[in-house]
Amino acid sequence: MPDQLHNHIKHFLESKPSLKGEEMWNNWYDNPQLDDEDKVIILSSKAKLDRELRAIKKSEQLFFLNTKNWIAAASIILLMAGSYFFYQSTAAIAPKQYAAKLGEHAKITLSDGTTVLLNAGSVLKYPKTFNGDTREVSLTGEAFFDVAKDAKHPFIIHTAKMDTKVLGTSFNVQAYPDKNIQEVSVVTGKVNVKSTVTEENVNVTPGQKAVFKSKSNKLHAYTDVPINSISLWRKNIIVFEDTPLPEVIATISRDYNVVVELKNKNLNNLKISAYFKELPADQVVALVCNIINAGYNQKAGVFVIE
Repeated sequence: MPDQLHNHIKHFLESKPSLKGEEMWNNWYDNPQLDDEDKVIILSSKAKLDRELRAIKKSEQLFFLNTKNWIAAASIILLMAGSYFFYQSTAAIAPKQYAAKLGEHAKITLSDGTTVLLNAGSVLKYPKTFNGDTREVSLTGEAFFDVAKDAKHPFIIHTAKMDTKVLGTSFNVQAYPDKNIQEVSVVTGKVNVKSTVTEENVNVTPGQKAVFKSKSNKLHAYTDVPINSISLWRKNIIVFEDTPLPEVIATISRDYNVVVELKNKNLNNLKISAYFKELPADQVVALVCNIINAGYNQKAGVFVIE
């Protein structure tokens, strides 16, 4: 076999133009069933060709593919690379979700160091890591936020009717879907609360709160809020301030993970103001019934108010 054959095949394997090298490589490496004419060419010096090809493979440490397989292989590699990139990108931006069980509180630490204490029956959606110019989460229910300071990346909490924007502060957000109001109460720092319904916004500082009322679709600001009264639920204290009885029942059910039914629908229009500190569910239900002058019984774990 001509000495030049070594260079033909070597050029082909190095992706340099070499029709002869491609022909010889395909015939020897991938096509054991050869035409008679090809057999004469190859077999005339097959031992030498074997040695030279082994030497090329060993010295160059190449990964060989038949040219007929290059397109398919490249497509597979691109598909795998694209799938991996898509998976990694999606994993980075896909929100995580944490739900506090009924009757329980849950504490979450976000990637920036912000801590979130979730009240019972609340759900927080947040990214695995914060990227971009803002740090954004979504809340259904109630949570106390202690936001890590980062002036360049405002922290935004989205709820059904409000967006709360902060730089670094501690505050309580209440946004249960079964309540007629949503509110933000500030302990430290300063937040901006914006209605996503009317675009109204208000700045809230310590001892103040912003309240969105669903019936009027209005955002109201309140001052002189005792700081030590904010998020008392963290201390297992339940406070009702002129609260409609259906909301009272929903709160008891959620906080204690019990079932409370109101059999007498005529009581729905009543409102309650009360303060319960670390009491069991049956005592809270009994006290509520005393306030509204109603009775109750317990059947199969269900409190029925009559």
